Amino acid sequence: MVTKVSVAEAFELENTIFIDTRSPAEYEDDHILGAISLPILDDQERHEVGLMYKQISQELAIEKGLKCYSEKIPNIVKTIQPHKDKTIVVYCARGGMRSGIIASLLESIGMKVYQVEGGYKLFRNYLLDQLNNFKIKPKVYVVHGLTCTGKTDLLKRFDNFVDLEGLAQHRGSLYGAIGLKPNSQKKFENLLLARLRELNDQKSILIEGESRRIGNCIMPECLWKAMEKGENIMITRSVPLRCSAMVKEYFLNPKIAEEIKEISKGLRRTISNKNKEEMIQLMEDKEYEKASEILLVKYYDPLYEHSLNRMTFSATINSDDLDEAVKELKKYLDS
Repeated sequence: MVTKVSVAEAFELENTIFIDTRSPAEYEDDHILGAISLPILDDQERHEVGLMYKQISQELAIEKGLKCYSEKIPNIVKTIQPHKDKTIVVYCARGGMRSGIIASLLESIGMKVYQVEGGYKLFRNYLLDQLNNFKIKPKVYVVHGLTCTGKTDLLKRFDNFVDLEGLAQHRGSLYGAIGLKPNSQKKFENLLLARLRELNDQKSILIEGESRRIGNCIMPECLWKAMEKGENIMITRSVPLRCSAMVKEYFLNPKIAEEIKEISKGLRRTISNKNKEEMIQLMEDKEYEKASEILLVKYYDPLYEHSLNRMTFSATINSDDLDEAVKELKKYLDS
């Protein structure tokens, strides 16, 4: 019989590999980091079995599910084979049938297997408890600046950078999701906790100044409070270089440029209709540098300057020359 373990106990096991038996869509939404996806049912099969369970009968749904599973057994065994010397920890949504079936199969062929009680649902509860009670030990530096001042490019040069936009897969603005596939709140929190743990023995961490909401992701209380108490650093850059950065980020891809134009038609805050219409016409004419200047100076800057003007900054660094900005920031942090 397969041994069952709690989530906390599973993480204490040595030489483990986690196996996620949920559907690909469930796995994509979030999963235990490092887990291998070995779905018993693909997304379509899960949908069909679920409908059958609700509308016809539990017995027929289980029968169909087992038929789908039996066809996958050779691939499941082949995928697990390279990990046969490890401790296999299997989970599904709630620690029920899907993980139980895979765990029994792997145990029957001689592998050391554990099944996670409560599955992903209790892992999620465990993660939230860990995150809500997390104590950030390093000194926090919050790096601010107007749009396209190169904050992210600058901070990526530092090993102690918590890339919130990267973890959320959203740039935190109206155009923030363009060209990206935003992460769910669950996945964002999972990745964030892992990054905070990784850096918690550092002397300091660097975080880009954001609102608490980044796209559809919301920062946990522990990090938001740490950022509010952190030391603020301002990054500046000349308008022409900011415009060039925006063109590079958004307009070189024709599909993305078209999305930008369509979203821009709905702009309302801070920008006049005259400026908006001129900007959209410049986009139509592919005059992207000029369009970017209007977008930055007439829309984004007024949107953010008010909150920036209320802050106190311990240092201001110009990023016109990125290499020099890196040196200056390193010098400041070392001092």
